[in-house]
Amino acid sequence: MSEKTFTLTVVSPDKKLFIDLPVVAVGARGSEGDFTALPGHVPFLTDLNPGNMWYRSPDNTVREVFVSAGFVEVLPARVTVMADSCEYPDQIDVERAERAHKKALDRLQQLRVKIAETPESREQGELEIRKLEVKLNRSMARIKAAKGTRRFG
Repeated sequence: MSEKTFTLTVVSPDKKLFIDLPVVAVGARGSEGDFTALPGHVPFLTDLNPGNMWYRSPDNTVREVFVSAGFVEVLPARVTVMADSCEYPDQIDVERAERAHKKALDRLQQLRVKIAETPESREQGELEIRKLEVKLNRSMARIKAAKGTRRFG
């Protein structure tokens, strides 16, 4: 590995997308905003928002990877991404993502009506609403990733 590269590992509970891939740059969207890591970067750990992350290979090719959420550890010689799920945008089933988005929107509307009609269910309903909002964010990010509406690099 040259001084101008470092390694990238992207894994999820059910998939090892790649391990120790040599790269020259990595970028993603963390909870504090977008970041780009380069070889020798100062160490940090952050959570990831759903969306595309990107990496640049030593041959200057840029590829994107969809991550649903998770954490990234940046060290001077490596970046490790531990995602809830990860896949290349061209592997995303857009129709399935759109169905999941519609289902979550419908359920969210039903919950809001239920809470308005029965205030005693408010606490449980609000917890379910927060879970649905996470699903909505993930499904929308998958749709955008698959359709190429968010580009990095």
